Amino acid sequence: MNRASFLLSCLVPISCAVLASCAPTLIVGVGGRIVNVRTGQEGQITFLGGFRDRASLPTDPDNVTVALGNLTYSGRYTVLGRNGALGELGLSLNVGTGFSGTADSIFGNSGFYGSYRPFASDQALTRPGNLIARATTPDGSTATLTCTFQTDRSLHGIGSCQDSAGGSYSLQF
Repeated sequence: MNRASFLLSCLVPISCAVLASCAPTLIVGVGGRIVNVRTGQEGQITFLGGFRDRASLPTDPDNVTVALGNLTYSGRYTVLGRNGALGELGLSLNVGTGFSGTADSIFGNSGFYGSYRPFASDQALTRPGNLIARATTPDGSTATLTCTFQTDRSLHGIGSCQDSAGGSYSLQF
């Protein structure tokens, strides 16, 4: 073995290890929790591929699983509306009354001041969504779980769910 091939055989594993340590971790799903409001039984909700804040199409595959007790529900969720793009500038005129005793605005101590802010902040702070999932019970019948929720701009949400057996749940993600 010549010297160049020996050095190359030593460097390749080291460089692969260094590159692998810098590579991002792949996240299979992002989740939350679901809790039965009567019994306190807790389950796990997983948004497959991460939480997307857009409406799903009828042809989209299932994008959520809910593990609750001995059942695993599979289905789809959708969010209505649009999460505004960041960085859009706008002009607003605000009225305020808190003064520090010095000129605290471009109009002095008048209580009126101007500012720049994104138009996206004019949009609704939360947006509605829903989730519909099904599971096959041990006796072979189908159980359904339906949820309605609100999500904010940071893609966190809360909501309530009901199953086909009449159970009520609280949802957080």
